[in-house]
Amino acid sequence: MAGKGFTPNNNNFVIKMLSKEFGKSNRGRNRILLGAVILCTVTLTMVFGISYGKVRAECTKAARAAGTTASVCIRDADESQYAIVNGLGYVKQAGRRVSVGEAASGGEAVCQVQWLDENAWEKMMKPAYTGIHGEYPEKPQEIMLSKRTLKNLDIDNPEKGMLISLEVSMGLFETRQEEFQLSGWFTDYTDGASHAAPAYAAEAKLEDWGYDPDEKADILICQSDNINWQEAEEKLYTDVPMKSSGQAVSASNTFAYDAVSQLAGSYGMAALGAVVILSGMFFLLYNVMQISMAGDVRQLGLLNTIGTTRKQIRKIYYGQILRILVPGVCIGAFLSAGILLAVLPRILGKQYLNEYGGAKELVIFRPEILAASAIFVILLTMSVAAGVVHRVVNASCVETMHYTGLKIRKRAGKKADKGTGKDRKTKREKRSVRLELWYMAWQNLNRYRGRFLVTVLSLFLGVEAFLGVAVVTSGSDYAHVIEKRPDFLIAGQFSSWGQEMGYGSEYQSRDAGEDPMKTEGDAFTLLYGNDYDEFSPISPDVKTKLLNLDGVDQERSYIMEGAYMISTISRKGIRPMQSETAESQGEDAGAGEKEGVGYGYDSGFEMIEGFNQDVIQILSREEMADLKRYVTERKLPVDIKSLEQGRGVMILHDHQLTPAQEKLAQESVGEPVFFTGLLSKEERIRWNQMTPKERDAAVDKGEGNGKQSETFRISGYLDNQAEGFPHIRQTWHGSEGNIYYLISEEGFEKLPIQKKTLYMELNVEKEKEPQIKRDIQKIVSLENMSRAQAVGTDVDGGIGEAGIFYISKSDLLSEAAAYIRGTRLILGSISAVLLFAGLTNYFNVVITGILTRKKELEVMYNIGMTEKQMRKMFLIEGGYYCGLVGILTLTAGNGILRWISLYMETKLSYFDFQYPIGWELALLLGFAVICLVVTEAAVRGLKRSK
Repeated sequence: MAGKGFTPNNNNFVIKMLSKEFGKSNRGRNRILLGAVILCTVTLTMVFGISYGKVRAECTKAARAAGTTASVCIRDADESQYAIVNGLGYVKQAGRRVSVGEAASGGEAVCQVQWLDENAWEKMMKPAYTGIHGEYPEKPQEIMLSKRTLKNLDIDNPEKGMLISLEVSMGLFETRQEEFQLSGWFTDYTDGASHAAPAYAAEAKLEDWGYDPDEKADILICQSDNINWQEAEEKLYTDVPMKSSGQAVSASNTFAYDAVSQLAGSYGMAALGAVVILSGMFFLLYNVMQISMAGDVRQLGLLNTIGTTRKQIRKIYYGQILRILVPGVCIGAFLSAGILLAVLPRILGKQYLNEYGGAKELVIFRPEILAASAIFVILLTMSVAAGVVHRVVNASCVETMHYTGLKIRKRAGKKADKGTGKDRKTKREKRSVRLELWYMAWQNLNRYRGRFLVTVLSLFLGVEAFLGVAVVTSGSDYAHVIEKRPDFLIAGQFSSWGQEMGYGSEYQSRDAGEDPMKTEGDAFTLLYGNDYDEFSPISPDVKTKLLNLDGVDQERSYIMEGAYMISTISRKGIRPMQSETAESQGEDAGAGEKEGVGYGYDSGFEMIEGFNQDVIQILSREEMADLKRYVTERKLPVDIKSLEQGRGVMILHDHQLTPAQEKLAQESVGEPVFFTGLLSKEERIRWNQMTPKERDAAVDKGEGNGKQSETFRISGYLDNQAEGFPHIRQTWHGSEGNIYYLISEEGFEKLPIQKKTLYMELNVEKEKEPQIKRDIQKIVSLENMSRAQAVGTDVDGGIGEAGIFYISKSDLLSEAAAYIRGTRLILGSISAVLLFAGLTNYFNVVITGILTRKKELEVMYNIGMTEKQMRKMFLIEGGYYCGLVGILTLTAGNGILRWISLYMETKLSYFDFQYPIGWELALLLGFAVICLVVTEAAVRGLKRSK
């Protein structure tokens, strides 16, 4: 073909040159596009990297505090149940654990011996530990210990294979002296006061001790992260047949579920937020390309006219876009890596997760997220560029050369056209110069109506994304968790024996949002040495002193009253709280055939007296009303009327009943129960001094207990963890061995005992809080000194009674200050990036709109438009954008923010909505500054061109 005078149009050098020159002609737009590409890459990498890193860090923190990643446990399960669990789709991981018992050295317990299968160790326990040395035991005499245990054994430099001598307790009565070899060690982070250090033995040793995991073992489960604990528990009860009515499934949310809930409310809200942010980044790039599209189409149309092929047009246009895209993505990646790897970790220092490894546990730079962000930006930019090419290659040469982006609007009809020219002339004559500028500014925007509306909506989307993140960040601030607490909480301590076992101090290692009064200690360890009628956890004298402190707001303070008594319940009434073993033993003993009162369900008596004292808490009027509303709305099988009238008592439990036991509880409503008071202090001391024969004689005479109450009825069983359960404060609770009763004021008056103060909450005037704290410290210190010298009522005749303690909100805030600062910095950086993206989007819209009209503006300038008029026109154009975005923000935007608030309140009990008026004003101020700066720069540029 060359011989026939045809020159092939495939000159790559010319294509590259044209692409380069094409880029030079759009230098201003391309610089803005470069900045947009950099900002998109940085924003996506930082927002998603920080969010993912924060969630993983919170998971690590929670797992290390709990000592496991497992969130569900099925106790005493067999092999068949384990096989079913492994086949369930919503179960991510499952493993087995057998708890053997305590191991002691020198008479002191040092660890809890357990066995784990491979899944439980590798996937559930190992991730919760650090500093792991050695391997999990395989040989019979091998054992793996925590560094906490080694420290208790005075071993500072452990070595693999060294001998460890331990006395292992199996059950209540069997112990074995074992000589172990150390197979490895690790560092655990569970609280030493409330959690025994774990120790792991081999399966061969487990069999040697007589345990068979296929017959009886706890199944540890991690459910899918998108279902909560209630759903997981309900599904497991449905899908896994329980061996007995007493076999329980204890469940909690996965740590990832809780972390995402704290960050965004739920996975659904997090996904919605991700879509909004991605849409904002799309519009950030789209606006730059779309506003300058008309010029690009005309330039490419000229090339098309002179014979440039479609393939060559694509190469020319994509070539100049890639010259922007590649450097932009690289610079964005470099900035993202620098900020996430160096800047933020350096700023955080030890402010975040200090007790769980420090800021090094917060890995916020994720190469995979950076790669995904870069790919998203590249595809997005190239897809927008493809729209320009598509328009060029699918239109005629004449259409592309005269393309303006304007759409010809059809007139309504001839009648509408009558007098149109005259009317327009009249309107123009009536408009002043000032109004003409407003009209011109509006026409400049409105002539590209579709583009204008898209731009306004994109600006609104960016603003709303930032405000939404600001609302969620401020509302879910960890400080709100603590601020929901009273200024001061005062309660009675456990006995010294109970404190040695770690009871009563569990709250110190828990999250501040959890109930500080929940404990595994029972009433026996609580009242040991204080189990007499006159004892009150908070004495009347201390209560009076506390309430009379200057600055205490008595109306906002709370006093819980009640007593500790021994309850006696019918067999049917106590049956829901019994294990299957106790039930079967009771049936064998002839259930209900023996009249009178007996101890233990297996005694076979008609009425069962408890071994320990139980709590009887008086409900306030407000608490009674809330409870009645809750029962009525959910139509629960509860006799609330008998409770109100003082004829019944309510049993409150910490989600301790299985579904089968819940059915038994419904059948137990109306069963009889009565209460017996404690001996007086003098009688208790005398009782402890009696010989066994003298005690038996006293019991025969009915002198072993205090006064007996009249008979009440069980009004029902209620679960304090059920959805929607009202906020009813409780004193020490949670132990499986105790029953927690609620009673009305009228009902308590029928009991043969005086009211005791069980618990207090004080709220005070803010400015007087420091002085009040010092006064409370003094009162508590003096009271504890006095009680330490009192004569106790324990069997050994020791000196000292249980004291009192207080928890201060200000102390909790001080302890959590570093964590709060770190969290605010992490989430604040997300808000800062989105704020910058929103302002940049507005800047791009304004500056690109001016650059694309450069020749038009130069003509206006040359025919007499003054600098002042042009400056004012630009400001008015920017004002239209601000005004419309502001109107949308104050109308639809406020509705969206309120919806976010209501949604978050259903997910986080401590969420505190704060209207972001300050941020809205800051955005408007930012828009105004950008408008002024861009206007001044544009006017000066046009002046130089003239």
